[in-house]
Amino acid sequence: MRTRLALCAVLALAIGGSALLPALAGGGQAHKHKAKHPQVQKVHHRTVAPPLKLLPPLPPSQLFTQHGKPVAPTPFFRSGFVLKADGYKVGVSTFGSAVFLEVWKGRGGKRVQTAYMARGVARPERLQATFGNFGKVKMRFRESRNRTWRNQVRTCRGANRFIKRRGVFRGNLRFKGENGYVSLRVHRAKGVVVVQAPKCRHRRGGGNFNLPFGNFSQPKSALLSIARDGVDATAFFAVEDRRSTLFFATDEESRGKLAIVRMAVLRRHSRIRTNESLTAASLSPPAPFHGTGRYRAAPDGSQAWFGGLSVNFPGQPRFPLTGEAFETFLEVPF
Repeated sequence: MRTRLALCAVLALAIGGSALLPALAGGGQAHKHKAKHPQVQKVHHRTVAPPLKLLPPLPPSQLFTQHGKPVAPTPFFRSGFVLKADGYKVGVSTFGSAVFLEVWKGRGGKRVQTAYMARGVARPERLQATFGNFGKVKMRFRESRNRTWRNQVRTCRGANRFIKRRGVFRGNLRFKGENGYVSLRVHRAKGVVVVQAPKCRHRRGGGNFNLPFGNFSQPKSALLSIARDGVDATAFFAVEDRRSTLFFATDEESRGKLAIVRMAVLRRHSRIRTNESLTAASLSPPAPFHGTGRYRAAPDGSQAWFGGLSVNFPGQPRFPLTGEAFETFLEVPF
């Protein structure tokens, strides 16, 4: 039975791993060290702001294009910047042949985010893409004269495998989210270009995620609910152990040449309540979730997932997570 719980977790990763991985792993090795006291200013229209940090979390590697194909992340390079606007952190960055704009809030055990990914010109020193009706970016990178990355001794391990070229992106970034939940217009932003050091390009290792599934080595119960509509998908996953419960929701949407992935992660002490026969369950996670989700299994094998459970995604408040379109699985170990 515990094996089935593990498979349930793997299935959740397959459905929503694009958003779950960076949330649980806390980003990649290339930008592991953060500034102790970052200076942040709110972005107003046509103003310049220093970055909150130089790169956003690693983008979703399984975000789908309009043809349902994943964006290849090789050859490895990342470039971009992060600003703060309207209470959110906004990062623009490259990943493979795509440019993505990510809006998020929170960290650690509570986080919500929406990522917009579009095909465009994704080169180490150039960011150019159109995010549908939401806006567009066209910026070029100018490296700082103080090139501290030169003459560094490299062991080709961890973050030391990469060269961080700091500088400024100049050009135009215009973006306005759904119903104006976030809006910014920027012409200049401090950022970074991260490339693999030439001597380390043929070395292995160092880039894997370190997922904290050890915390759920003895889960008490798990619930997974999935709804699909073509290449679009919505999933909700909850797994409870002796100390806390991990709640995870994701929605993947394709709008022509634009892919949008919304996600929410919460780790709190909130039970998954089940009856003795395991034919009924309910849960009521706290914010950013709202309401209660209820599961029922009938003797004929039919299942129902209903209630007022919803989540506040950036740009999509009170997004429903229950309904007839969902297929739901409940697992409890013996």
